Amino acid sequence: MRKILIELFNHDRYETISIILASVLLLFFFGCEPTCQSILEPGNTSSRSELDAEIEMMIARANAGYASLEKQESLRQLLFNQTIASASTGTFNPIALLTSIGAIFGVGATVDNVRNRKKIKKLESET
Repeated sequence: MRKILIELFNHDRYETISIILASVLLLFFFGCEPTCQSILEPGNTSSRSELDAEIEMMIARANAGYASLEKQESLRQLLFNQTIASASTGTFNPIALLTSIGAIFGVGATVDNVRNRKKIKKLESET
């Protein structure tokens, strides 16, 4: 077998070298998907599609954070405006107070609901 391979290599030397080189290049280009270090898990590597998914997840988290900040800011502005109105007029508006209390309870209930969903998701992922 060795003698046949040596004879083939000596007879068609450049064709054999080009076939081997082409095979190695094909394996490299089509067999190995390029990867980089993961953003969310630095110990792992990610392909292009996985990296795109990680970026989309980070953007979604950031947008959720901005929405939460906007809600808090609007609640704070509502309370501030009602306090200024009560202080400037010297009268007490019970409807505005009820609206403020309802807004505070609504935000608290939303926060508790999100916290409970995270607990449930964590418990489901552990099992």
